[in-house]
Amino acid sequence: MELSRQGETPLAAIMRACISRSDRKGLTVDGEVLSAISFHQYMTLCLYHPEFGYYRSGASKVGREGDFYTSAFVGDMMGERLAAALAELAYARFGGDQDVEVIDWGGGTGRLAQHMLSAWHPQEGSELDSPEIELGGNSFSVTVIEANPEHRRQAEERLRSFIQSGMARVADDAGWEALLPSDRPVIVVANELLDAFPVHRLVKQNGRLQEWGVACPDGQNLISCLLEVEDPRLTQWLEEEGLNDLPDGQTVEANLDGVDWATKLISRLRRAIVVLIDYGDVTEELTASHRKDGTLLCYREHRAHNDPFLWPGLQDITAHVNFSHVRRSLEAQGGELIWYGTQKRFLVESGILERLSEHGIADPFHPLVRRNRAIRQLLLSDGMSELFKVQIFGVGG
Repeated sequence: MELSRQGETPLAAIMRACISRSDRKGLTVDGEVLSAISFHQYMTLCLYHPEFGYYRSGASKVGREGDFYTSAFVGDMMGERLAAALAELAYARFGGDQDVEVIDWGGGTGRLAQHMLSAWHPQEGSELDSPEIELGGNSFSVTVIEANPEHRRQAEERLRSFIQSGMARVADDAGWEALLPSDRPVIVVANELLDAFPVHRLVKQNGRLQEWGVACPDGQNLISCLLEVEDPRLTQWLEEEGLNDLPDGQTVEANLDGVDWATKLISRLRRAIVVLIDYGDVTEELTASHRKDGTLLCYREHRAHNDPFLWPGLQDITAHVNFSHVRRSLEAQGGELIWYGTQKRFLVESGILERLSEHGIADPFHPLVRRNRAIRQLLLSDGMSELFKVQIFGVGG
């Protein structure tokens, strides 16, 4: 199916009305001065409008019937190896004989949680033998925090046996502070969460810093425009990232919301480990000359494109995570960087290569063949395992 021009979605009329009421003025490429909203506000409405936002409504967004896959959909190896790494980290950080609460933030339909729990608590009758993970006397339970109601329903169904045995629970993200235990150590896993926060898009034009906005010149179509920068945090961020000399015409994304979430979280943790897994890089790479238009991407029906004005509310909009910004902000809150590197390196160091098996099986659907294929896909497929990074922080003693 070819990508069509802007479709009339339930959110489109709301977006146009929001633009018409805005006091901000944007300059279009044709030189028109029009009412406009910031791209950040546009992206917030597209993703999180309470009724029509992409992450707040509709069917499942991940998997074959959704718009994209996560690493948890490539077999169970990501969850198994993450469980092994978390067990080792917990013992090193907290010692043994602890009840450790693992919070799978933005855990979607519960696949990653299921794979971690199955690794810590092996079930009889599994297709393949799993190596015993050394827990150091610690026990692990998982809370899946998920905003999408359909994802929560699927997670509850998927984790039913673990929920019934008291090893899992599923919760909305509203009032999340109450979900953080104060009497035992916590591990927070945010797998492909930070990229789901709305971003500001900044650009230098004729030596002046401006912000990308959205206007509606004909009362129908949405287009890009340029706005004056009003939020002083954006100029402060640019200075802190060493980007005052940003070349003319180069766009960069500032994910203030995602880092605000991470710093708020870390300020409320006492004894914790925070694991962030997402696609992104350091400032120098994200602002290199080949990134002139920034890193914004959209996903619908497993196709990637760069037009955020197609299907408002019905497609994912995302940008690469700036891990330099994350590190600087979390260390300022007392977080201690424990590990940073590619997802590929993380998986290799966690022993994923040892899970490959020699065989002479011709059946491509045999569990052993599927496991080998999943490992290769996690490590090699399209270079994604190099693009994804893992950043781990420790909090408290």
